[in-house]
Amino acid sequence: MTVKNAASALGEAIGKLIEDELERLIYPICSKRGYVYDRGGERPARRRGIKLSMVNKSGNRYQLDGVIETTKGEPIVLVESKYLRYKKHNRDKGSWTCAAHYSLRKSHPTIRKSIAVLSGNWSAPSKAFIRSFGIELYEVPFEEMCQVLRKYNVVFDWDEKDNQTPKRSLQRFNKLSSKQRDLIAQELLQRIQYSLTRSIEETLLSGEDWAKRVREIEVMLKTDRNEYFTYTFRSIKDVLKFLVELQVDLPDLRGKLV
Repeated sequence: MTVKNAASALGEAIGKLIEDELERLIYPICSKRGYVYDRGGERPARRRGIKLSMVNKSGNRYQLDGVIETTKGEPIVLVESKYLRYKKHNRDKGSWTCAAHYSLRKSHPTIRKSIAVLSGNWSAPSKAFIRSFGIELYEVPFEEMCQVLRKYNVVFDWDEKDNQTPKRSLQRFNKLSSKQRDLIAQELLQRIQYSLTRSIEETLLSGEDWAKRVREIEVMLKTDRNEYFTYTFRSIKDVLKFLVELQVDLPDLRGKLV
């Protein structure tokens, strides 16, 4: 079978290795705590398609890489894995993740955390942009990917116009055994494994005392003219004070905020 774009095919293959390794790391944590790690596939009485997706309150559907759920299907943690070879595509891939996760968090109050594992060439501004949407980032730098693959005689660093090296690299990658591919995946995520799994475990263990750990509160007001007003507060006390003052200043709201 002839592959038209070897560079893209190899990138997808490496991306799949990372997704599979993420499942290997996350699944035991979920199983131990009574949760489910969903990556898609058919589920009787719940889902026919193989793609994992969620819908926001406006009816927009977003395809996702993984979701940690309760046994009842309530989403708890969104997990995204994004590979990027060229920085010129940073904004497109980063913006999609931001829009999807932010919208879904607003629509599904059971979601406690958003996680994105970024592999490849991601610029500092793009990473800062993604973090600004409340997404927790874990990075597998492009240089580290090249170093790991080089151990297995797979060259991963080539010029954008070079179409011969990707072909040779894909051929070599396809000849690797399943064990070798598993080792590649483990090495790629080795640096982030501890912090990632610890973050997930802490999130799944968090109980009803989460209100004591509140660091920031965002209040968004929408008018009947589709105007939006967003306010940020550091404590629940400040929010209540703001709402009380808003009720006093605007007679039309009296009785509606109590």
